Amino acid sequence: MTGNFYGVGVGPGDPDLLTVRAINVLKTADVVCLPRSSTDNDSVAMKIAGPYIPGAAELVDIATPMTRDKAVLEKEWKRGAIKIADYLCQGKNVAFITLGDAMLFSTYSYLLKELLLLLPELTVQTVPGITSFAGAAAHLNIALAEGSEKLAIIPAVDEPADLRPILEQFSNVVLMKVAGKYDEIVDVLADLGLKDKAVYISKLGYPEQLVTFDLDSLKGLKQDYLSLILIKRGGL
Repeated sequence: MTGNFYGVGVGPGDPDLLTVRAINVLKTADVVCLPRSSTDNDSVAMKIAGPYIPGAAELVDIATPMTRDKAVLEKEWKRGAIKIADYLCQGKNVAFITLGDAMLFSTYSYLLKELLLLLPELTVQTVPGITSFAGAAAHLNIALAEGSEKLAIIPAVDEPADLRPILEQFSNVVLMKVAGKYDEIVDVLADLGLKDKAVYISKLGYPEQLVTFDLDSLKGLKQDYLSLILIKRGGL
């Protein structure tokens, strides 16, 4: 009999922010899959979920390379799906943990598609998790949107200049994964008069968490991958 497969969002960083459902799934999983890039010494998701994973569970690394090369990514998704399918076909229940929410910019969604090609009748349960921007808004006591305001969620900005129409159209904007183009993004915000209506958050829920409303203070510095900027046109 094939085991069950679970996708578990573990939230932005604080182990206390896992849902009760996520904790219960992890406590009963036979196998827990850990997403790991080639640059990771430790799985970030494992650091968050570790307190809830029993010692008897088998831990399995799933490669999630930090690249945009689609061929490389698809190869790893298929390889990961085959590895997971093998455990499932042994009748083991498998949980794949992922940062934030399992269905938002997550490797889990790609792996799931590949896995269902291998095991079309597979029983899948996806456990939602708290997103980094929801966690950041709660931490700051700042509403992501109110009333009829519009909210845009923009990931991995390649061309900061392309943000201009978005920032002009939406009352509230979350820019995720801003590390690569941070300085250029701040320049765009300054040009639009929004720099003082923005806050930068990195590594929310970690001991090294950083929150600042002075975006200029970070220019020229290397930013952490787990970082975002929240912008509110009406002011923070």
